[in-house]
Amino acid sequence: MDFRLSDDQRMLDDSASKYLAGQYSFDAYRRQLAAGVAFDESRWAAMAELGWMALPFPESVGGFGGSLVDIQLVARRLGERLCTDPWLSCAILPGKALEFVGGDSAMELLSEIAAGTIRSALAALEANSHYECSMIAARVTENSDGIQIDGQKSVVFGAEYAHVLLVTACAENGEEMLVAVPSSSPGLSMSHYRVVDGSRASEVNLNGVKLPGNAVLARGRVVIDAVKRAVDVANVAICADLLGAASAMLVRTLDYARTRRQFGVAIGSFQVIQHYLVDMFIETQQSESLVWMAGIQGDTQECADRERAVSIAKAYIARSAVMVAQKSVQIHGGIGVTEELDIGHYFRRVTHYAQMFGDRDYHVQRYMAFGQS
Repeated sequence: MDFRLSDDQRMLDDSASKYLAGQYSFDAYRRQLAAGVAFDESRWAAMAELGWMALPFPESVGGFGGSLVDIQLVARRLGERLCTDPWLSCAILPGKALEFVGGDSAMELLSEIAAGTIRSALAALEANSHYECSMIAARVTENSDGIQIDGQKSVVFGAEYAHVLLVTACAENGEEMLVAVPSSSPGLSMSHYRVVDGSRASEVNLNGVKLPGNAVLARGRVVIDAVKRAVDVANVAICADLLGAASAMLVRTLDYARTRRQFGVAIGSFQVIQHYLVDMFIETQQSESLVWMAGIQGDTQECADRERAVSIAKAYIARSAVMVAQKSVQIHGGIGVTEELDIGHYFRRVTHYAQMFGDRDYHVQRYMAFGQS
């Protein structure tokens, strides 16, 4: 299979790398951590101007019709720079859910996400659901005045910065629904918190939230199918982000091994350090092949083919990137876990992203289930 990038993809990759190198330094990342934020309005506007919000969406809503590989190119650069801006959670993930459910209302909202004027967040997971979007306890009551929604959603990434939440819920007859809930709705409350990599998530409580009937964007099995497919897109991007972080750690650790001296020689001359570096290089190279394969094979409506490709890549790189991070910290020694050095922050990022939307065990089990069916 040909993994070479097109001219347009090389331009996208180059512009993403240059923009983030100039606008998102490690010092900028640390300032955000100290301030307890993971978002910058001016940077978001710049990302929209660069076309990152519109990148993977249809031209009919103002998008560029990009592929999953295009998404991966940006995600990899975000991982390299430790960028916590919620591009994935407030644009790509909810936007893809809207694209896959279809319908006039969903497409209208998607056009605003693609333009960068609206931020959204997908509220699909609940307590004890263990990554399963189909386990829904939130309930919708319908009446002549509209609908009322009650329930709780857990670990909603980017909800703190979203204008609209896309909430999965069930009608009284058990029919699945996707509901657009403005973040300012009476009865909606959120508890925000920092996750391990410095990004933000929220617990969302919906207590008697009343909305007009047209807030329901979709009904039936299409809701679950669309959400699962959108989460697979997110996992493809997460794999690329992990690859970017692992590659950055490898480069930094190689440089450190060349310059750090002990007993009068560079520590890179020690055989054990060389073995560690070779292991890191091999894991990064193998991960890269699987990441691009997931980007190519995951860009399909065929559920089985998509889920196999995504789960293979996520299961492998969830272990591989963490191993690279562990060896990187070991080679750096005590300074590898200090706040002042970026290595420890990369370790936190890969630890978080390896768990996000399914850890290694979850994806191994999902892959194995295909062989049992």
